[in-house]
Amino acid sequence: MKKIINLLLISFIAAGLTACWSEDIPEAGAARHQVTDLTATPGDEEVLLAWSLPEGWNPTDFIVYYTDADSETVTLRTGGEMNCTVGGLVNDTQYTFYVQAVYGKLVSNYVAAVGRPATTRFPVTDLTVDAGDSFVSLAWTKPATTVLSYTLSYYNEDAPDNVEQQTLDKDATSVTLDKLTNDKNYYFSLTANYEKGASEPATAKAMPTLAIPYILDRDQAAQNQPITFSFNTQDYPTATDVKWTFPGNVVKEGTVVKYGLGTIGTQTVKLNAMIDGNARSWTLEVEIREYVIYSTDWAQDGATYNGFKGTCPVFSPDGKTVYIVTFNKVSALYAFDVATGNEKWRYVPPTKTGSYNMLTVNPVTGDIYYGTTSNGHFYAVTQEGKLKWTFAEAGSMQSAAPAVNAAGTAVYICDKNGSTFAIDASSGQKIWNFTAGVAGGGLLVNGSELLIGAESNAFFVNIETGEQIAKVALGCKMSDNSGFAVSNDKTLAYFGAANGYIGAVDLTTHTAKTPLLAETTNPNTIYEPVVAPNGSVFAGSKNGSVYNVKGDLSDVNWEHIHTGKAVSNTYNYSHPCVDSENRFYITAGQPTNTSYIFDANGNVLDSWSYTGATAAAQRQMGGNNYLDGVFYSAFIGSGDQNGMFVGKYVGGERASSWSTHGGDICGSCCVK
Repeated sequence: MKKIINLLLISFIAAGLTACWSEDIPEAGAARHQVTDLTATPGDEEVLLAWSLPEGWNPTDFIVYYTDADSETVTLRTGGEMNCTVGGLVNDTQYTFYVQAVYGKLVSNYVAAVGRPATTRFPVTDLTVDAGDSFVSLAWTKPATTVLSYTLSYYNEDAPDNVEQQTLDKDATSVTLDKLTNDKNYYFSLTANYEKGASEPATAKAMPTLAIPYILDRDQAAQNQPITFSFNTQDYPTATDVKWTFPGNVVKEGTVVKYGLGTIGTQTVKLNAMIDGNARSWTLEVEIREYVIYSTDWAQDGATYNGFKGTCPVFSPDGKTVYIVTFNKVSALYAFDVATGNEKWRYVPPTKTGSYNMLTVNPVTGDIYYGTTSNGHFYAVTQEGKLKWTFAEAGSMQSAAPAVNAAGTAVYICDKNGSTFAIDASSGQKIWNFTAGVAGGGLLVNGSELLIGAESNAFFVNIETGEQIAKVALGCKMSDNSGFAVSNDKTLAYFGAANGYIGAVDLTTHTAKTPLLAETTNPNTIYEPVVAPNGSVFAGSKNGSVYNVKGDLSDVNWEHIHTGKAVSNTYNYSHPCVDSENRFYITAGQPTNTSYIFDANGNVLDSWSYTGATAAAQRQMGGNNYLDGVFYSAFIGSGDQNGMFVGKYVGGERASSWSTHGGDICGSCCVK
């Protein structure tokens, strides 16, 4: 009979035990001292319980009970011992254990403790493989002193059912397998054996060969993202008829080919060549994922969602890392590897505060700069994700993106109060400050001058001393947190403005051009223009339209309306991009999202949307960036889900012309 016991509070114990347990169970009676100092120490599929009692109390036995994986209550007797090892448990499952002291025919109240058993059968670590002519060598790190032996299993790709096994000594940390077939993939599985069974396997793959015949620029990619496949002509100089066969029987010939695979998962590519008159073939594998980057895993304040607002992604100087900062209560900085799509690190400030500030990367040192909406919290973080310094004198940084001088020695910021600071990039110490009086909309380093856009005026100041050189009336009100884009000849700095205007400042004469009224119907705020290689200027408006205008601001070339009619908050703080072929990239952010690619004439080449649990949550109120054919987008999120950060391969090459966040991939806002 199963030992099932209904154990409730002490007033119900006698009835429950009498009804459900066939053994002679004591009844609750006069108060008897319960156990003290109950501990639950987890082990592998077991938990060790131990307890004590005050001096003078001498129970005749102890009852231990808990609920097992089948939701049945298991009861145990310890024979008077004040400890008990409960076995047969499921690892990584939380159990609550109850202990009662038995005094003849009476029992005490129960005492509870929680334990979660966990495996001590650790897998091998640092498994590496090395292959050569007819052999493969494996090496690993011993995971624990309690290993009894290892089991190595392996098979050839042509015979997956013919698995060979070897048992290796507990002190082994390497093994070499010889007499293998060259040019065939072998799959290896190594488990560590313990008293209670085997660990999870560590796996590896290797191909014995005279020399690896191929080189890949990447073995992981997103859908349709090209991979460069190169044949090893150095080790196989006589090779001819080199052919690459891709899924779908797509054949490419040549020693170097580029190809993007459109199917997600592990994809097999066949390589064939004639070497010294003999036909040779090899099999290689690549991993294809849907996006270059996709994440919704952000630090949060309790159950509150997080996402991105008023910012856009930027890149490390070598283009191998992309950075983004969250906005909602926890302004954490994230770094993602663009090759693997994996998060490299995150910096979470100790003070919880939001952020409404674009990132800037120092193109010389690689340090990342960003501010928050709380006074005194402007951060410099190293490219390893460590805090370098905090600048505490600025107010809220719901303002312009930081700028960096060409040498990478100084950082310039403008806060919401209208104070501009020059900061030593190494120490974080203030060099000077300048007061514009109103929140900064954009900063631009141009040689020895710093251009500050502040609502209806622009200021030119000396970057070394902070002294004002000129003050320019803009003729319109510059958009907040918008920045400057620069003409291809580096003479004009364009900006978006309120009430449908696009303006420009002449960097050589320190004058403002007559602003262009780009939108005459339902005029609203225009944000963050980008300059195309052909000299035209492209920007999105809060009213739902995008505009392409002439570089001299004389007229509008074309307009596209997102939904066919004005919709407020559509292109809100939107950061567009442009490629070398004058194609424009932008996301209509609200109430849902649609990303567009336009050609130079305003034709829609492509459009798509991202949706989460609810489409409305994935709105955009910030920007995008673009590098190596990948369009990176960040979204707000809402109460039921975090915002997405996603990189989608769309093709094309980044233009060398200017966006409002700088002419380089770091967003340094510095005219080189």
